[in-house]
Amino acid sequence: MIAFVAGLFSKYRTANWALADQAMVSGTNFLTGILIARYLGLEEFGRFTLAWMTVTFFCSLQFAVIVSPMMSIAPKQSSRELVYYWGAVFLQQVVWVVASALMLLSLLWVSVGVFPQWEIKGIISPLVFALIAFQIQDFFRRYFFSTLRPHLAFLNDSVSYLGQLGVLIVLFQYTEPSTPDVLWVIAISSFVAAGIALFSIRPFKFSRRVVIKVVSQHWKFSRWLLASALLQWTSGYNFFLAVAGIMLGAMEVGAIKAAQNIIGLANILFMAMENFVPGRAAKIFIGEGMVGLIKYLKKIAVGGGLATGVLAIVAIFFADTLMGLLYGEKYAIYSDLLQWFGVIYMLIFFSLPIGAGLRALEKTQSLFTSLLWMTGFSVLSVYPLIEWMGIYGVMLGIIVVRSGVLLILFNDFGRQAEICR
Repeated sequence: MIAFVAGLFSKYRTANWALADQAMVSGTNFLTGILIARYLGLEEFGRFTLAWMTVTFFCSLQFAVIVSPMMSIAPKQSSRELVYYWGAVFLQQVVWVVASALMLLSLLWVSVGVFPQWEIKGIISPLVFALIAFQIQDFFRRYFFSTLRPHLAFLNDSVSYLGQLGVLIVLFQYTEPSTPDVLWVIAISSFVAAGIALFSIRPFKFSRRVVIKVVSQHWKFSRWLLASALLQWTSGYNFFLAVAGIMLGAMEVGAIKAAQNIIGLANILFMAMENFVPGRAAKIFIGEGMVGLIKYLKKIAVGGGLATGVLAIVAIFFADTLMGLLYGEKYAIYSDLLQWFGVIYMLIFFSLPIGAGLRALEKTQSLFTSLLWMTGFSVLSVYPLIEWMGIYGVMLGIIVVRSGVLLILFNDFGRQAEICR
């Protein structure tokens, strides 16, 4: 029996570490979100949320152009090619971090002149440094998973996220911090973790030929993912949230984010899947073909769907208790937002295994197509929905978008499955 359990753990070692890592990261983010919301207050929490969306935006682009192709292409490299492959990927990462920091800095300074009423001058430095540090640390955690050293990813995330949580607890206990203070804490904890990660990087080499080859290969893989990442900001949660900030104010944004933070515990599963399912799906497709890939994705969908469903049911039936207990009475009036998110997160989950299957087939155009159609709906509907239904227009819009994405991905994957058979 002991030998069987040990063998099972060894077989699924990467998945186990991925789940443990994301449990720690999402759990820490959950607690951090509660702390920030409680101590900053609804309006300042909304301001922090809108500022942090800029970091999330650039991270989504990094995931599309560097991380996602890396997770699927790295396992296909031979041991001789791998040392040059990682050299090319690290070079890409350095260029991206510099470029994204300069872009954000430029946008913020333009905003200072054009929108002085936003009062964002005080957050420019901490926000830019948080972007740089957060992207570097996130890249290293993905690198460790790709090189089959998930324990190092767990260690690195522990330094970053648990360190961040500890400092924030002390900060909120003895001071009255603002959004810039919170951003500095995130930046410093991420920089420390990234610095530690440097000691665990395996040697790599540079070759101009390989750099050109990898850049071309990554671009072919990620061009639709990049377009999809850009469209995600005009076709769902982030777009509706940004427009809500303009039309309704920072307080409503804070309420929506507070509700999303609770159901965001599902990210333990979602992000763990992003760490190991695409790579595993790619290997299974190479070794077992479409039949093996479909079998694997069904297994992921059933197991993960049950776990997500339990969390969604708790959110729907105990929304009042959860919002009041975690955030205080001033947030309790927004508890019905949590019920909406229970439905939204079920839709999000079932898109994940289908998306992983399409990436394994290197048919990423489908991901772009789904968001293209949804962008049209979002742009046309966001104003009338929020004008007509207020904060609930935001939630309805997100549900319609996620439903459309799921239907389109499911249809496209089914079509690709028929072609490959």
